[in-house]
Amino acid sequence: MARNYAVIVGINDYDEISPLKYAKSDAERMRDFFMQDLGVSPDDLYFFTDDSPRNVQGRKTQPTYGTLKSFLGDRFENSFLSAGDTLWFYFSGHGMPCEGRDYLLPSDGNPRTMPALGIAISDVTERLRRSGADNVVMLIDACRSDGAKNAGMGIGEEKQQGVITFFSCSPSQVSYEIDEIGQGAFTNVLLEALRIQGEGNCATVERFANYLKARVPLLTKRYKNYVQSPYVKIEPETKLHYILLPKFANLSDIALLRENALEAENEGDYDLAFQLWLRVNVAAGGTDIKAIKAFQRLANKQSASSPQPRDAVSSSGSKTPSSPQVSPPAVPKEFQREVIGRKTPPVSPVPEVKKNSVELVSAKGIDYRELEKLLKAKEWRKADELTAKHMLKVANRESQGYLDEASINAFPCEDLRTIDQLWVHYSSSKFGFSIQKKLWLECGGEIGKYDYEVWKKFAAKVGWYHPQKDDWRTYTEFMNDTKNAQNALPSSLPTLVRKNVYSGEFVVWGWEWGACVFSSLTSRLVKCNP
Repeated sequence: MARNYAVIVGINDYDEISPLKYAKSDAERMRDFFMQDLGVSPDDLYFFTDDSPRNVQGRKTQPTYGTLKSFLGDRFENSFLSAGDTLWFYFSGHGMPCEGRDYLLPSDGNPRTMPALGIAISDVTERLRRSGADNVVMLIDACRSDGAKNAGMGIGEEKQQGVITFFSCSPSQVSYEIDEIGQGAFTNVLLEALRIQGEGNCATVERFANYLKARVPLLTKRYKNYVQSPYVKIEPETKLHYILLPKFANLSDIALLRENALEAENEGDYDLAFQLWLRVNVAAGGTDIKAIKAFQRLANKQSASSPQPRDAVSSSGSKTPSSPQVSPPAVPKEFQREVIGRKTPPVSPVPEVKKNSVELVSAKGIDYRELEKLLKAKEWRKADELTAKHMLKVANRESQGYLDEASINAFPCEDLRTIDQLWVHYSSSKFGFSIQKKLWLECGGEIGKYDYEVWKKFAAKVGWYHPQKDDWRTYTEFMNDTKNAQNALPSSLPTLVRKNVYSGEFVVWGWEWGACVFSSLTSRLVKCNP
C-alpha cells in the first residue's frame, strides 16, 4: 500500500531576522492535516519548530542550521520508501536567493553572511529524491511578511529536478501573513485545497495548482490590497496529471492518467510509463486490472528491446564480444501475477459524429436541443443566456448564480465539449470557449495561470472591457453591439453572463472573478480537449 511521508518545518523566532507571527502555527496545522486527514503515522512524520520536543531518537528538533543539515544528511542517506509513495516537504519561514541559488533560512540563518547558514533548496531536493519515493512534493511558504518587504524576496527561480514545487509567491513578491485570519495566506488556501472532497477536489497536481493560483490572489487582495501569486514548478512536466490525493480522485482523473501512461508506453518511454501506471494503480486502491496488465506488458517490451548480446564475428573469423547490455528495470513482485477469472470490460465504440451536426452529449442529463436551435437561428443573446443557465445547472450552482474555479475544474468534459462544439459549429469558428482559449494564448496568457493584466488585454479585444475608461461593460451595453455575428467581435461569446449581487445588473466575465474562472476554464479545456 502506498505511503505518505512528511517533513514539516515552521519558524517564527529568528536570531538575526525579524520574527514571524504564524509560521509555527501554520506548520502545526499542516502536521495535524497529515496525521489526521492523510493518516501519516508519527514514525513517518518529522516536525521542526521553535519549541518542538526531541524526536523518538532523543535528538533536538529546533530548526537550526546544524539540526536541519544533520537530519537531511542522516535520514536521507539511503532509500527507505518505495515507488508509489509520496514524500511531502513543507517549509514555513524566511527564504532568499544568493549567487543564483535559492535558500531556506533556518532559525539561526543570517542574510548578511549568505550563503553561510542558509540551506540551498536544491540540496534539500537532492536529499529528498534519495528517499525512494517516486513523488516528491515541496510546499514552500517562504519570503513571508506582514506587509513590509522582509528578508527573503525572490526565491523560486532555480529549477528543482524531479520535484513538484509549490511556492507561496512569485520570485518578485512577498508572502503575506494576515492578522484577520491568523495565518499565512498561502497556507490558509493550501489547507483548503487539501481538504476539498467531491467533484471539485484538488486531487491532481493540475487542479491543486490552479486552486492555489486562483484563491491566494483573491485572499491577499481582500486583506492586503495586494495580489500574491503562487508559483508552481513541475519537473518533469509529465507530472501535471499526477494524483496527489488518491482517496479524493475522480474516475476521470484515473482515466486521464491511464491515457498518459499509454501515450508514454506507445512512445517507448517505458520508465515514465511504469511510473504513470504505478500512480494509476495507487489511485485505484491497488486493484486496477489495466495497470496490473500494463506492468507485465512493460516488462515484456523492455525485455524485447534489450536482447541478449551476441558475439560479433570479425573479418578474420574471430569473435568480438559485444558491449554489455543494461537490464530493464524490474517489475515489483506484487504486480508479477496473472489476473485469473477476471475479464477486462469491452471498450465501447466511439459514437460517430456526423459532419454537419454536433452530438448532444451530457453527463448530467441536460437537453441541449434548445441551445442548438437558438444558435442555428443566430439568436446570440438568448443562446448566451441559455448557455450560462445550462452550465450553472450542470455545476449545481443555480442558487449561487455564478461559477467558481472549483466548479469549472470539476465541470464534466462531455458537457463542456458539447457546449463548445455547438458554439464553434454554428458560428463558423468565430465563437466558442476553445476559440477564446486561442486568443488568450495569443495575448500572452498561459494555460491555467491567473494574470489580471493579460485578462484585461484579452477582454479589450473581445469588447468586454473599456481600456480608455478602465471599466467593464455591462451585459446590456455589450449585447446592444452584438445583434448578429457580423457585428460581434471574434471570441466575444459565450460570456458566462451573471447577475451582479449588488446592483442586480447582468454583467459579462469582468473583474477578478472572470480572470480566475477563465484561467481555470483554459486548463479544463486542455484536459477535456474539445
